[in-house]
Amino acid sequence: MSLTISLTVEQVEERFYQLGIPSGFTPAEREQFATTPVVAPQGSYFGFPTPADNSALTLYKLRSVLGTDPSHQPAFFDHPWYADEPFMQTPCSAGWHFILMDVLPESIYQSYDYARRVKPRGMEVPSAIEVVLMLFLHYGGTQEQLRLRKHTWCYDRASLERQVTVGAFGRNGVFLSGHPSGYASRGLGICAKRHPE
Repeated sequence: MSLTISLTVEQVEERFYQLGIPSGFTPAEREQFATTPVVAPQGSYFGFPTPADNSALTLYKLRSVLGTDPSHQPAFFDHPWYADEPFMQTPCSAGWHFILMDVLPESIYQSYDYARRVKPRGMEVPSAIEVVLMLFLHYGGTQEQLRLRKHTWCYDRASLERQVTVGAFGRNGVFLSGHPSGYASRGLGICAKRHPE
């Protein structure tokens, strides 16, 4: 069954406020994002807009605001490896984001190179900040933790030629990991992103 959850500007701002994320939309952006665009129906997508003023929408800033205390979700799993990685400072691009809420079944146990196979279908690998925002925005409205066991490949690169993965958002918080691009695991796939039509 296909399902698309699409947040309005007001819902995004409300959830940012609940989570303590200092970000909002201008009046022009409110008008721009008033109508939800259409995405292809295959799969269950989570859609949300983000503003041009995205300085607070980095993994580094989200971690600073939300912390690493697993008793206060949503949170990040605390691990020193990612603290100084450049991808932590990359802001979420402005505009609409539509990301699958679960990994593509055929992408499980595939290396990062599998991303080339989803491109002809109009999909691509999301950024780590997009995936974390999806998880946290969904949690902010439902208290539900998506991706309890699986991770998704992200297009962000880490040191030592590793590809970033995000997932396993459970009682310890969301995990940020880094793996060689040839790595494969039964708990790793692609939560593909699709651009609006």
